[in-house]
Amino acid sequence: MVGLESTLEQAETAKKVKKPEVAEAERERQDKFLAQLRARKPVKVKTAKPVKAKAKAKPKKGKRMARASKGETYYCTVCGCEVLCTTDSESPIVCCDEVMYVF
Repeated sequence: MVGLESTLEQAETAKKVKKPEVAEAERERQDKFLAQLRARKPVKVKTAKPVKAKAKAKPKKGKRMARASKGETYYCTVCGCEVLCTTDSESPIVCCDEVMYVF
Protein backbone atom coordinates (compact mmCIF):
# COMPACT_ATOMS: atom_id res chain seq x y z
CA MET A 1 0.00 0.00 0.00
CA VAL A 2 2.99 2.25 -0.13
CA GLY A 3 2.18 3.33 -3.68
CA LEU A 4 -1.42 4.20 -2.79
CA GLU A 5 -0.41 6.32 0.21
CA SER A 6 2.10 8.32 -1.80
CA THR A 7 -0.50 8.89 -4.51
CA LEU A 8 -2.98 10.23 -1.93
CA GLU A 9 -0.33 12.56 -0.53
CA GLN A 10 0.42 13.87 -4.02
CA ALA A 11 -3.28 14.45 -4.61
CA GLU A 12 -3.58 16.44 -1.36
CA THR A 13 -0.60 18.64 -2.23
CA ALA A 14 -1.98 19.20 -5.72
CA LYS A 15 -5.26 20.52 -4.26
CA LYS A 16 -3.44 23.28 -2.41
CA VAL A 17 -3.12 26.33 -4.65
CA LYS A 18 -0.26 28.66 -4.00
CA LYS A 19 -0.98 32.32 -4.63
CA PRO A 20 2.04 34.30 -5.72
CA GLU A 21 2.93 37.23 -3.51
CA VAL A 22 2.21 40.58 -5.15
CA ALA A 23 3.77 43.81 -3.98
CA GLU A 24 1.38 46.35 -2.41
CA ALA A 25 2.18 48.96 -5.09
CA GLU A 26 1.43 46.46 -7.85
CA ARG A 27 -1.86 45.46 -6.22
CA GLU A 28 -2.92 49.14 -5.97
CA ARG A 29 -2.03 49.66 -9.62
CA GLN A 30 -4.11 46.62 -10.62
CA ASP A 31 -7.07 47.78 -8.49
CA LYS A 32 -7.01 51.26 -10.08
CA PHE A 33 -6.85 49.74 -13.53
CA LEU A 34 -9.77 47.39 -12.84
CA ALA A 35 -11.83 50.23 -11.35
CA GLN A 36 -11.14 52.29 -14.46
CA LEU A 37 -12.27 49.41 -16.69
CA ARG A 38 -15.46 48.84 -14.70
CA ALA A 39 -16.36 52.56 -14.78
CA ARG A 40 -16.06 52.73 -18.56
CA LYS A 41 -19.21 52.87 -20.68
CA PRO A 42 -19.79 49.87 -22.91
CA VAL A 43 -18.35 50.28 -26.38
CA LYS A 44 -20.81 50.04 -29.24
CA VAL A 45 -19.70 47.53 -31.83
CA LYS A 46 -20.69 47.93 -35.44
CA THR A 47 -22.73 44.99 -36.64
CA ALA A 48 -23.36 43.74 -40.14
CA LYS A 49 -26.36 45.13 -41.94
CA PRO A 50 -29.26 42.70 -42.32
CA VAL A 51 -29.30 40.90 -45.64
CA LYS A 52 -32.28 41.68 -47.80
CA ALA A 53 -34.12 38.71 -49.26
CA LYS A 54 -33.82 38.32 -53.01
CA ALA A 55 -36.94 39.24 -54.93
CA LYS A 56 -38.55 36.30 -56.66
CA ALA A 57 -38.55 36.32 -60.44
CA LYS A 58 -41.78 37.57 -61.94
CA PRO A 59 -43.86 34.73 -63.33
CA LYS A 60 -43.75 34.55 -67.10
CA LYS A 61 -46.51 33.26 -69.30
CA GLY A 62 -46.06 29.64 -70.21
CA LYS A 63 -47.34 26.18 -69.51
CA ARG A 64 -46.10 23.70 -66.98
CA MET A 65 -44.19 20.91 -68.66
CA ALA A 66 -45.01 17.20 -68.35
CA ARG A 67 -41.77 16.02 -69.93
CA ALA A 68 -38.74 17.69 -71.46
CA SER A 69 -38.63 18.06 -75.26
CA LYS A 70 -35.51 18.63 -77.35
CA GLY A 71 -35.05 22.24 -78.46
CA GLU A 72 -37.52 23.72 -75.93
CA THR A 73 -36.50 26.50 -73.54
CA TYR A 74 -37.67 26.18 -69.93
CA TYR A 75 -37.60 28.72 -67.11
CA CYS A 76 -37.86 28.58 -63.31
CA THR A 77 -40.49 30.79 -61.66
CA VAL A 78 -38.50 30.90 -58.41
CA CYS A 79 -35.00 31.97 -59.47
CA GLY A 80 -35.55 32.92 -63.12
CA CYS A 81 -33.07 30.38 -64.49
CA GLU A 82 -33.53 29.49 -68.18
CA VAL A 83 -32.56 26.08 -69.60
CA LEU A 84 -32.34 24.91 -73.23
CA CYS A 85 -33.16 21.20 -73.47
CA THR A 86 -30.72 19.24 -75.67
CA THR A 87 -32.36 15.78 -75.42
CA ASP A 88 -35.86 14.39 -75.01
CA SER A 89 -36.78 13.09 -71.55
CA GLU A 90 -39.68 11.22 -69.95
CA SER A 91 -39.49 13.35 -66.79
CA PRO A 92 -39.80 17.12 -66.33
CA ILE A 93 -36.86 19.40 -65.56
CA VAL A 94 -36.87 20.54 -61.92
CA CYS A 95 -35.24 23.67 -60.46
CA CYS A 96 -35.64 25.06 -56.91
CA ASP A 97 -37.81 21.99 -56.06
CA GLU A 98 -40.42 23.03 -58.66
CA VAL A 99 -41.15 21.88 -62.20
CA MET A 100 -39.90 24.35 -64.82
CA TYR A 101 -42.24 26.03 -67.34
CA VAL A 102 -42.01 26.18 -71.15
CA PHE A 103 -40.69 29.56 -72.29
